[in-house]
Amino acid sequence: MKSTKLLTGLLALLGFQMQSCRILGDEPDEYGCPYTTYKTSGSVKDTDGRTIEGADVNVKIAGILTPKDSLAEKPDTLWHTEGKSVSNRKGLYETKQGGERGYRFEEAIHVEIITNKNGYESDTIRKEMKEKDFRRESGKTWETILSQVVNVVLKKK
Repeated sequence: MKSTKLLTGLLALLGFQMQSCRILGDEPDEYGCPYTTYKTSGSVKDTDGRTIEGADVNVKIAGILTPKDSLAEKPDTLWHTEGKSVSNRKGLYETKQGGERGYRFEEAIHVEIITNKNGYESDTIRKEMKEKDFRRESGKTWETILSQVVNVVLKKK
């Protein structure tokens, strides 16, 4: 009797875990929830090609679903994530930020990279990307790593 209650409770918990991975009508994943890590790296230099140390780099990434029918008024932001970094002595930076679940192929990925450093004009780079525009790397079990390299050039004030 006790083992039946324990088994019932365990199965109920597993059922809730499997349901938590559902993405808009997809079948639930049996053994875990896949997720995506977005890695952005690059260099920060001035217009003369010299590296800039200590530049603040803020990377914002959002998954946007564009409606396919005329009833929807505007695109819908499905998820967003933000990562921050500071360029090192060689002017290099890297951010890693994760989505809660796997990406969807019909999404557009909006990337915004804002770079600030005293003595230089701020720079903002905006890109719209698809999954194919990222480099795919191996990750842990259930993890997809999509990486991109974005080099930033700042102008002196």
